[in-house]
Amino acid sequence: MKSSVRIAYRQYLFRGLCALVTGGLLLSCGKKDVATSSSCFVERGDYVEEILGDGYAESVNTVVLMTNGVWGKIKYIIEDGTEVVAGDTVIVIDSPEIEQQMDDLLTLLKAIQAEKEKTVATFNLEKALQTAKMETNIAAAQMESMDSLQLTFSPPQQRRISELQLKRSHLEQDRCRLNLEAMEIANRIDMQRINTYMNWIYRRMDDQRQMMKKLVVRAPHEGMVLISDSWTTGAKFKQGDEVWDEMPLAILPDLSQMQVVMRLPENDYKRIDIDDPVEFTFPSNAENHAWGHITKKIPVGVEATKGSKVKLFEVTASVDSSLTHVMPQTGTHASIRLNMLKDTLLVPSVCIFDEDSLKVAFVQRDNGQIEQREVLTAMASLTQTAVAKGLGEGERVLLLRPASHKIRHKIFLNDNTQRQ
Repeated sequence: MKSSVRIAYRQYLFRGLCALVTGGLLLSCGKKDVATSSSCFVERGDYVEEILGDGYAESVNTVVLMTNGVWGKIKYIIEDGTEVVAGDTVIVIDSPEIEQQMDDLLTLLKAIQAEKEKTVATFNLEKALQTAKMETNIAAAQMESMDSLQLTFSPPQQRRISELQLKRSHLEQDRCRLNLEAMEIANRIDMQRINTYMNWIYRRMDDQRQMMKKLVVRAPHEGMVLISDSWTTGAKFKQGDEVWDEMPLAILPDLSQMQVVMRLPENDYKRIDIDDPVEFTFPSNAENHAWGHITKKIPVGVEATKGSKVKLFEVTASVDSSLTHVMPQTGTHASIRLNMLKDTLLVPSVCIFDEDSLKVAFVQRDNGQIEQREVLTAMASLTQTAVAKGLGEGERVLLLRPASHKIRHKIFLNDNTQRQ
């Protein structure tokens, strides 16, 4: 706000100085002849109309570096105002709880892997035993089948015993086969349970790794790090301060896209248009210059000071190019170019007078005679006027209106006639 008041003050001071200079010219005449004491020459040059204002630089895109789902204490923090590039470490957070959770998951993973190995080994052993038992029964059944010719000549009781043994061998084979199938089903279920549990652990570990990565806050792009104030202490964050989820730790303006924000008096605000060119200088760095254009005008004014009737309006200008980097929060002097006309005839605006709805100037000839000439102005400001027709380069024009009896000729543009 103080900067805005200074802007208004500078504008009114400038206009006051213009009036003071004009008054000085009048006083300097004294009793001398007006035609010789208060005059100037028509010069050729570039007409430039500008508005001066003060403001401050800020980034168009500012990234807020903050905690995201993590908590703990600051283990390391970069110095406030340090310039960084993408990937530089800005803040490191120490969180024993998050690290302990990762250790617990690793312990749990080792336990479930051991259980999986045990389950596989047990299944393979039981499968081997059942397979061996089934193969033994198959071999026994084959032996019984080979002795079937002998059973023809055996007593009925012996034949009955052999038939029962053969049947028992087949039953044992079926039971072993069913046991193997049941074992495979049970093993498949156990392995599915274990794998599901392991996948859950892996997902938790991935999430935990992502959280551990968040403990190290890095710069996403180049810029100047500005450390934020702590919610608890009110001072800028430092090593050892506690942080928790969604807490802004620092801001990182993008230096590749900068802008300047100014507050101007209403009269100047109304004269400015979008895309008007602006040149910036910086009191803190006299060697740096920047150029841009007006990008935004806020139509709602604010009081210059509390209770003041003077309204200031916010105007934003881009920084399209600069000799060196423009840093955020840097104070700037802005020169907003409203109009420019190259290689034209220029006179002070006080030399142009209104005469019966015409613009006229009073020219003093070499012989001392005074002419009143109608002039056509191209552009005009409070201090300078660009003349399109009616005057010539090097001619002497009066700063003050002469007495009517001293005017020898009147020259008009429409008919080029002279009147006494």
